[in-house]
Amino acid sequence: IEGKLVAAPPKLDPPNPAGQCPICQWNLKHKYNYTDVLLLSQFIRSDGGMLPRRITGLCTEEHRKIEVCVKMAHRAGLLPDHKPPLPEDHVPKKPKSQLNRYLTRWSIDTVKPIWKKGLKWSKIRMPVGHYRLQDNVKYGKKPYYIRH
Repeated sequence: IEGKLVAAPPKLDPPNPAGQCPICQWNLKHKYNYTDVLLLSQFIRSDGGMLPRRITGLCTEEHRKIEVCVKMAHRAGLLPDHKPPLPEDHVPKKPKSQLNRYLTRWSIDTVKPIWKKGLKWSKIRMPVGHYRLQDNVKYGKKPYYIRH
C-alpha cells in the first residue's frame, strides 16, 4: 500500500460575503425552520442551551429566530441528545410516561402552550407558531396562518 499526497480541496466562499452573519452570508435567511436539526445543532451547547451571539457570530434577528426554532425542536423531541445532565443522586418524584409526545400541553409548532378558549364557533383564536418565523419556510401556497 502506497500513500499519496493529495491537495486539499479549495475552501468554498459564501455567495454573499458582505452579509452580517453566517446565515446571511450563505443566503439562508428565510430558508430554515425547527425541523432543520443539523443547522440548529451548530448553535447549541451540549446541554441544549443556546450559544451566545459573540461565539456564533449571528446577527440579532437571526439569533432570535434560531432561539425560537431550538425551543420548538426541543418540544417536538427532535433534539433528544441535548438535555442538561441531572445530578447523580437525583430521584424523580413521579415517573413520566414518554408516550404521546404530541398530546402535551405544548403545541409542537409553537413556543406557547395550548389553552382551550371556548367552543369552536365562539373560540378566541390563539396565535400558534411564532411571528419571527413568519417569513421562513413555506411548503404550500397558503400564507402563514398563526391564529388557530
